[in-house]
Amino acid sequence: MLARPLPGVSPQERVGVAAEWVRVSPYRCVPVLSGGILLGLVTERSLAAYLCRAPDGPERRRWLEAPVEGTVLAPTAALHPLLSVAELQDALAAEGVEALPLAEGNGLYLGMIGAGDLVRELLRPLALPQLAGMATPVGVHLSTGSVAAGVGNPALVATGFCFFVAQFALLALLTVVTPYLPTLPLPPSWREAIELTLTGLVTLTGFLALIRLSPLAGFHAAEHQVVHAVERSVPLLPDQVARMPRVHPRCGTNLMAGMFLLGLGGAFTPLLGELGFVLSGLLTLFYWRSVGAWLQEHLTTRPATEAQLVQAIAAARTLLERHEASTITPTPLRRLLHSGMPQMLLGFALGVGFLALLCLLIPALGDVLRPHWNELF
Repeated sequence: MLARPLPGVSPQERVGVAAEWVRVSPYRCVPVLSGGILLGLVTERSLAAYLCRAPDGPERRRWLEAPVEGTVLAPTAALHPLLSVAELQDALAAEGVEALPLAEGNGLYLGMIGAGDLVRELLRPLALPQLAGMATPVGVHLSTGSVAAGVGNPALVATGFCFFVAQFALLALLTVVTPYLPTLPLPPSWREAIELTLTGLVTLTGFLALIRLSPLAGFHAAEHQVVHAVERSVPLLPDQVARMPRVHPRCGTNLMAGMFLLGLGGAFTPLLGELGFVLSGLLTLFYWRSVGAWLQEHLTTRPATEAQLVQAIAAARTLLERHEASTITPTPLRRLLHSGMPQMLLGFALGVGFLALLCLLIPALGDVLRPHWNELF
C-alpha cells in the first residue's frame, strides 16, 4: 500500500491549528477524522475561501478559533487501497488534485497519496539505497555510499579522539583501582573468569554511560530516527521524525554487543576451556541483536532535542539532493570513506599517538604507563 500515514485533525479542532497542519503537510492539506473515519479534508483552497470572508482586525482571530467542521471542512473523494498505480493516477487526474486520501469501504482512513508517491513507486528500481549514519557530539553524518552529508571529516576525527579519551580514562581507572579490590574467595579459575567478565562489563557499561551523558546520545537518536524516516518514506518534518524509533537494526551498537558476548568465551576459558567459546558463540548468535537493541534504547541514545532533529533532517535532505544529482557508482573504498569509520579510527589512533608522545616527552609518565600499556590497549 502506497499511502503515507499523515495524521489528521478532529472536526472540533480550531481552524488556526488546522491551517498550521496544512502549512507543514507535504500534501498541502490535512484529513479530518472522527473515530478514524474520514470526513473530508482541510485544504489551502478551503482555508482561502473561508479566510477571505473573515473581517479584518480582532474579529479575524475569532474566526480562527472556530471549529473545522462547518467552516473549512471540504468533502472529498476517497481512493480504495487496492487500486493500481495507473488507476490511482487516473483518479488524481479526474479530481484535478495532487493528492487524495485512501480509505476502506467503510470510510476508515488509511493515509494520503499524491502524484509524488506514484512517481517514487514507478521509480522503485532506482530507489535510494540503504543509508549509513554516524553520530558525533556536534551533529549527524549520513551517507548512501556514493555521496555523504552532514558533519564533515573534522567532526568525525574529533569523535574518534573523544572515544580514545573516554576509553583511556576508564581503563586507567580500572588499572589503578583493581589492585586495591578484595580478592574473591574462589578457586583461581573461577576468580579469573569472574574478574575478566566484570572488567569487560564495567568498561563497556562505563563507556556507554559516558556516551549517554554526552550530546552524542541525542544526535545518535536523531540519526536513527531520520534514517528510519527516509527508509519508510515518512515526511522529513520534526514532528514526524520524532515519532520514529530510536533503535535501528543496523546500528554499530549491535556489533559492540556481539563482540562483548563473544568475548565472554575468552573470559571463561580458564574455567570451561574451549567449551566457553562454544557457549559464548551460541549466546552471541541468539542474543546479540536483542542485547544491542537494549543498549541502544537505554545507553547509547536518548530522546533527541528539536535542534538535534533539525540538524539530522537538514543532513538527510542534503543527502537526498546530492544522491539524486549524483551519477557515481560507489566502489567499496568510496563506501568505506563515506561511512565515517576510517576518520573515527584515525582520531582514535591520533589519541594513542599523542599519549605515546607524552610518554616520550615526560619520562615519569612513561614509567607509570609502560607496565600497563598492554592492559590499556
